[in-house]
Amino acid sequence: MSQSVSDIPCPKAHTHATRHIREWTGALCIAGAILGGLVMLMAMQGPALAQDADERVERISVPYVAADLSDPVRVRQLLTRIDKAALKACGDMEGLSIPTQDVIEWSNCHHESFARGVAAVHSPTLTRMADALDPWIGPTAHGP
Repeated sequence: MSQSVSDIPCPKAHTHATRHIREWTGALCIAGAILGGLVMLMAMQGPALAQDADERVERISVPYVAADLSDPVRVRQLLTRIDKAALKACGDMEGLSIPTQDVIEWSNCHHESFARGVAAVHSPTLTRMADALDPWIGPTAHGP
């Protein structure tokens, strides 16, 4: 009694397992493609871009004339404009909460930007007055 190939029953569990394996294989392939794409994006975006963003310098022009350096009132006004430009370069102050503005005002960014702005003018009078007014340097030093 021989049976033909068509007479041998095929267990249903076997077909179900094969279909289940195919579904999992497809899902793993899609997940692998997504993961591979993310790895490629991370490799391209890497820490170099974060470093570039930290080292990016925003330059803000503060125009002045020679007369601004000869009159103490105008020197003080120029210092105010330099200070506002330094604050803007470190984080635009408009629309920010008072605590956030305070953090920016007392940041190293603000202090260094202000000092660089004053130094760029190359005026001993401006530098002296800035040192007297600068809370990090002058006699009015106080904490944040």
